[in-house]
Amino acid sequence: MKKITLLVTIIILSISCSSSNITASQWMSDDFKNESIDIMLIYANTEDQDLQKDFENDTADMLTQKGITSYKMHEVFPDVTYKEVRTQQEINTFIKDCQEKNISKILFASQKSVSIDTVATKSLHNYMNSLQPLNIDGPDQKNIEYDTEEVTTYIIEAAVYDIEKTKEDKPIATTTVTASNVKSLDQIKERLLKEIKILFKNKS
Repeated sequence: MKKITLLVTIIILSISCSSSNITASQWMSDDFKNESIDIMLIYANTEDQDLQKDFENDTADMLTQKGITSYKMHEVFPDVTYKEVRTQQEINTFIKDCQEKNISKILFASQKSVSIDTVATKSLHNYMNSLQPLNIDGPDQKNIEYDTEEVTTYIIEAAVYDIEKTKEDKPIATTTVTASNVKSLDQIKERLLKEIKILFKNKS
């Protein structure tokens, strides 16, 4: 009986609330793997100017320690502010301005998506209602109501572009962070910085 009581207590403590979950993935082209990088422009594409400055400063500090001369968008191009949609002319002008400053590599950090899903919670109520008598026809769960919660998932990506390689309009490397149920958005920022450091670990 004591073992059963202890088991129930452990279940309640472990499933009473949903834990945060952060995962990351990376992709590197052969160009990125084999190419040395001396100069990098860092651009956090966000309307939150404080977040932009903090992220660009932190990333620049990290890459500078690896011997990469790092420029920050908010300092080098202070007039380029956040816009949801940019014209091709604006993009072409930006590329030309970068080339005039001898900048060919740009690290873009941006939010790819935010989604809110309603899911069944990991609660004792739900687990107990999933316990049914053995029935080869399967349990009849039509009338069972499960506890639910809203889960917010963020997908953030840092993409490295080489604007000299204009034949293909795609990055030469990316690192993507997927985060659900985070207690603070700073968790996502710190994880993305960590993953960027890993991405550039062989670039010193």
